[in-house]
Amino acid sequence: MRLIAPEHYDVEIAGETEALPTLQLDENRAIALLMDIDMGLAFADRVGRALAAHFAPMKPDIVVGSATLGIPVAMEVTRHLGLDKYLILQKSPKFHLADALEEPVRSITSDKPQRLLLDRRQIPLLQGRRVVVVDDVIATGASMAAAMRLVRRAGATILGAGTILTEGIAWREALAQDTTLIHRLGRIPRFRVVDDTARIDPDSCEPGMLSDPQPV
Repeated sequence: MRLIAPEHYDVEIAGETEALPTLQLDENRAIALLMDIDMGLAFADRVGRALAAHFAPMKPDIVVGSATLGIPVAMEVTRHLGLDKYLILQKSPKFHLADALEEPVRSITSDKPQRLLLDRRQIPLLQGRRVVVVDDVIATGASMAAAMRLVRRAGATILGAGTILTEGIAWREALAQDTTLIHRLGRIPRFRVVDDTARIDPDSCEPGMLSDPQPV
């Protein structure tokens, strides 16, 4: 991926405006990229606090996130909920995950099919528990849908799902009735590449999104 004009897209996240770099995915598509692991501790604290404030009245028992970029989100939401334990669904087939529960998933930022893996030894952390599932960005919805399937297979009840951003609208179809569980702190469109410029794809926009802050 390479930087493409305009070089940034402004989006409001939990009360503050962030300038996300605009990167070209291929000859037709570009994205505004959020890398939460590069945003610093103050950003992580802010988004974790905001998501936790939404989910706190539901009284969840545990927070579940997905590797890799969902890890800081899960940690900060857990901390601000006053909990200790959180659970991370893995993507790398490490030796201790040979017998893991798994769900297929494909990310918009990865060319290769992936799997979400749940260590069977961690199933007792979820069985019969009230769970919040979190991630950094929901784009296609495939990763969040896979995470929710795994959590339910482990016997947990999902109270809600949180994300820093949603991207476009395709995720709504992938999540179907679970879209009602999603709480987000911001939203971004997708972009078409036209004459070496990233232009907002109107077909990816929710109502009112075209009036959101524009590329700069």
